[in-house]
Amino acid sequence: MMGKDTVKQNQLLYINLDDFIPKNHLLRAINNKVDFSFIYDKVSHLYSKAGRRSLDPVMLIKMLLLGYLYGIPSERKLEEEVKLNLAYRWFLGLDLGNSVPDHTTFSQNRRRRFKNSGVFQEIFDHIVSICVEEGLVTGEVIVTDSTHIKANASSSKVEKIIVEKTPSDYVSELEKEAQRLEAELQDKRDAQGKKKCGKKPRPREGVSLKEEVRSTTDPDAALMKRPGKPGGFHYLGHTSIDTKHGIVTDIYVTAGNVNDSHPYVERLQVQETKYGIKIKKAGADKGYDYASVHRGLENMNITSYITPYDRATCYESIGVKHFVYNSNEDVYICPEGKTLKFTNIHRGKNNIYSKVYLAKTKDCKNCTKRTICYKGSSQHRSLERPLFQETIDGNKARANTLEYREVQRLRRIWCEGTFGTLKQQHNLKGTYKRGIENVQEQCLLSALAINLKRMIKVIA
Repeated sequence: MMGKDTVKQNQLLYINLDDFIPKNHLLRAINNKVDFSFIYDKVSHLYSKAGRRSLDPVMLIKMLLLGYLYGIPSERKLEEEVKLNLAYRWFLGLDLGNSVPDHTTFSQNRRRRFKNSGVFQEIFDHIVSICVEEGLVTGEVIVTDSTHIKANASSSKVEKIIVEKTPSDYVSELEKEAQRLEAELQDKRDAQGKKKCGKKPRPREGVSLKEEVRSTTDPDAALMKRPGKPGGFHYLGHTSIDTKHGIVTDIYVTAGNVNDSHPYVERLQVQETKYGIKIKKAGADKGYDYASVHRGLENMNITSYITPYDRATCYESIGVKHFVYNSNEDVYICPEGKTLKFTNIHRGKNNIYSKVYLAKTKDCKNCTKRTICYKGSSQHRSLERPLFQETIDGNKARANTLEYREVQRLRRIWCEGTFGTLKQQHNLKGTYKRGIENVQEQCLLSALAINLKRMIKVIA
């Protein structure tokens, strides 16, 4: 006989949600190994001592984290999922009779309470600090790269603006070195009664002006113009990863038109200071192969394993590689045995500072290789050598070692693999938020989600 369940009877049941959560569930593992009560101390200064009782901030942050752990980009959708999912309720400490926070609570707290507070950065840093204490982060090898994040900005609603560009710390160091070398040269000229050779250096101001195209819907984003990358308005997430277990140690958001190398050295300094670690080796791709970067790493006693950038010479036949540099006398020797002396500093685009070496006119005038050595109306050959070129040469020499290949292998595994996972599983494919602070929050929570998943695999 076929039975039909036609009789419905309400029952009064006592349910313990813990009984429904599998022992090997991701949220149970995270809950067992991370005590989120530290959040109370991080946010206590943001709450008033009087007034109506607020929602539990730990529950609020953990609910946001759920969205990134399980790739739920919409906070409205997240609210619905928490209502239906017993594991989510258990993780948040909500019984079946408790109401779930409304999705508007997140936007209100973001706009009012958490704005400019840095609370998400502090939470991310706390988890990384736990990884440092547990030995998951050692600083032995830190690899870095950036990933583009499509901005929620209209490409049709734009305006042209004039923005100020201030030099970074490492560019200021280049300027100081250039000034020192110029002063030494001038002292030699004065002692010999000679006049200055070469072009007169352009004056360099502390702040420069530049015209940019800005979106009126999200002014913090910027147009990204990189070969092989999508166009339009983007942000960049500059990410550093410790290669021992793939823990993301830093993620820093800039506009999409910022060169990867600009925040690089400073962010490594931040990590050493913040976590009390000593970075020994640093790996990155050719976008970081600048003398200023190598100089900064050298000052921090970090060995660089950066992919050398093949800078093609503008000369057709006899290029810089055919000249021999004498470091003791600071001169170049041409293929014909003539000397090119250091005469002045050239300040080029993209903060490239170079030492200029000139040959004597009489040496070049009667040279048999004159026509294939250089062109134009110049009377003599000149060469440019970037400041701190020796650091570039040192990195280039290391590019032939097994250590370099191993560091680059780890960079490809952890950086490219992590970016793919963040975008496909942890809400970093694009952003529905606007403003660099909100995108920074998104990146931090996305990286925090992958850090939690990786750390629970290791911590017993």
